[in-house]
Amino acid sequence: MTGFTKLHSSILTSTVWREDAPTKVVWITMLALTDRDGFVASSLPGLAHLAGVTVEQAQIAIDRFLAPDPHSRSKECEGRRIKSGDGGWFVINYEKYRMRMSPEEIREKNKLRQRRHRNTLSRDKRDKT
Repeated sequence: MTGFTKLHSSILTSTVWREDAPTKVVWITMLALTDRDGFVASSLPGLAHLAGVTVEQAQIAIDRFLAPDPHSRSKECEGRRIKSGDGGWFVINYEKYRMRMSPEEIREKNKLRQRRHRNTLSRDKRDKT
């Protein structure tokens, strides 16, 4: 099991952070298990095992993530965090958060863009001479 998921500091001000500890742990575990398409392939007992919670606690968390959240910042799907899929769950806003860039990524992207621009100017200058 390998993967990488960005964990944004905005989670600290989200409604998921107001949940009990087992629910938060299930959420973080789901994020860690998410594949590149936002799918968490797992059974409920498997998820509970990996999260270190009981099956009952995992079920409570899943039920909360499937339910509308009127206080969620995201209004997509009425604030639901996941939807059921064949053999697991889809994290609804996975792509949105995956595409958010960190400050380091923004700096690197700007650096590359400036380098390309300088190279273009350099080429234009050479072509004119």
